[in-house]
Amino acid sequence: MIRWPLFQLRLTLERDYHDPFEVAIVIREMAEEIAMRLRKHHVNTTVVHIGVRYSKYSIKSGFRHQLKIEATSSTKEIVTHFLTLFWKYYENEAVRQVEMNCGGIVKKIGLQLNIFENPIQTVNQEQLDVTIDKIRARYGFKSMMHASSLLTGSTGLTRSEMVGGHKG
Repeated sequence: MIRWPLFQLRLTLERDYHDPFEVAIVIREMAEEIAMRLRKHHVNTTVVHIGVRYSKYSIKSGFRHQLKIEATSSTKEIVTHFLTLFWKYYENEAVRQVEMNCGGIVKKIGLQLNIFENPIQTVNQEQLDVTIDKIRARYGFKSMMHASSLLTGSTGLTRSEMVGGHKG
């Protein structure tokens, strides 16, 4: 039996995030990093799991949910699935911690095409993901980021300078 490395990230935010759109930016950044690690190990995920812990001042504690998906390592698909789970279960509370992981890891054997999607777009998206991975591997994660990573609440820039969650 092959033992794959853990494909998960957990982040305790520096403050309580009251704006859900700020949390969505953080989730997108974390999902991009997880997808990049999946491709680095030449594997796909079939389960995405998100856990959100609300502020200690909130009445509710948060939520944990997972979703079974088609095997993928596509950044676009993984981000979409994580954000879908977040928006479905978010209860308009201040967020303090986000945990995301991918399970059901399977070895990647080529690119799975879908009859409901344009195959040329699927291949182009895969090539784009690989190209972005190569640029980030050579010049660092922050060399290619979305403009939203410069907005208030984003953690992408500070996390890109950390090693194992600590200042490097």
